[in-house]
Amino acid sequence: MTSTTKFYDSIDIQLQFLEQLKHIPEEEIGELIKVLRNFIFQADTKPKVIYGIGEGRSALALYDFLHQLLKYEQLFPATLDDPIRRYFDPDRSNMILSASGSGGTESVINYLEDAHRLGAREILITAKTDSPAYKKIKSHNGFVFLIEDIKLEKPSKLAVMGSEFELKLCTMLNGILPSLDSGDVSIYYQQINHYIRNARLLQDIDNEYLQSWIDKLLNRRGHFIVDGVGRSGFVAKAFGMRLTHLGQHVYIKGDATTPSFVRGDVYIPISGSGNTREILEGMMKARSKGVDVFPITVNKSSGMVELLEKWGYKDNIIFIPVEEGDRGIFHDKTPSKIRTTKMNQIRPSISEINSYIFTNAIIASAIDFLGVDEKYMKRKHW
Repeated sequence: MTSTTKFYDSIDIQLQFLEQLKHIPEEEIGELIKVLRNFIFQADTKPKVIYGIGEGRSALALYDFLHQLLKYEQLFPATLDDPIRRYFDPDRSNMILSASGSGGTESVINYLEDAHRLGAREILITAKTDSPAYKKIKSHNGFVFLIEDIKLEKPSKLAVMGSEFELKLCTMLNGILPSLDSGDVSIYYQQINHYIRNARLLQDIDNEYLQSWIDKLLNRRGHFIVDGVGRSGFVAKAFGMRLTHLGQHVYIKGDATTPSFVRGDVYIPISGSGNTREILEGMMKARSKGVDVFPITVNKSSGMVELLEKWGYKDNIIFIPVEEGDRGIFHDKTPSKIRTTKMNQIRPSISEINSYIFTNAIIASAIDFLGVDEKYMKRKHW
């Protein structure tokens, strides 16, 4: 049976990453909040558009934040990955929010140059002060926010290829969200402590159950199809990216090039509520094709659980632990892509951050299980 030592070691490392966010100086967090507040609440009748610019999992971490900015009626969050492309318009107020851990992502640097020429305000979040992106923003008199790396031995099988920056980026941005209304920086530190308390609960996942789950999930030859709606979808895509780096054949359900389910595949839906309509429909479709289903959820009383119990595969579910007081954050009983309450849209990403940490730790275990090294993963990386 698979050893889960790497899983729990990875959780410990990721907790160190989150702990570091508590020690970012108050004046630095305050400046980031001020820059965003000045844009969101400016006395300007022009439409306000904030574009998230990044690649890979950094982009997904940004999109989680942009999704929650929908709470501001006067603000339109957008990405250049939107199927319905939104180009810059000088009749709008435009801001670029960019992220690159290395500061060397070529596309990000090119977009920053474009944005500067078009007169957009610019924010860069990075881990490197000696990087081209950092120097570019400084030359533009834009705003740079630095999230420094913890010095880990490299290569590290516990946090491979950017996992540190992406996790800290997502959690830090979630931490500042409640402070945007009032400008009160102290709320950020309260939020980070809240996320850390929840993340620590991942250390208590039952070892034997986890061993069995990892064995069943990874010991196969078929395709891996990951799925999620909204912010859970960002976690699913990030997990899919890392499975691809491990040399697996991975698809995102619903993408244009994703093949039909066939026997031998595995379907991994992620849903905090466990009741998302599209996910339940996907599970039934997968089951009808003889595909194994391995859901990741928070809610133990959900449509996901009912289906797996009905099919006799309840042991295929992973329940992501969160604090008792956070289990009621899913206010919709049957959310879908077209219908959900506004309260649910702007709830904190507690389940998503814990799911993100969990799937990172699964990758750490899978590296051992599959005998993959980081050099191989880098060759699979863009």
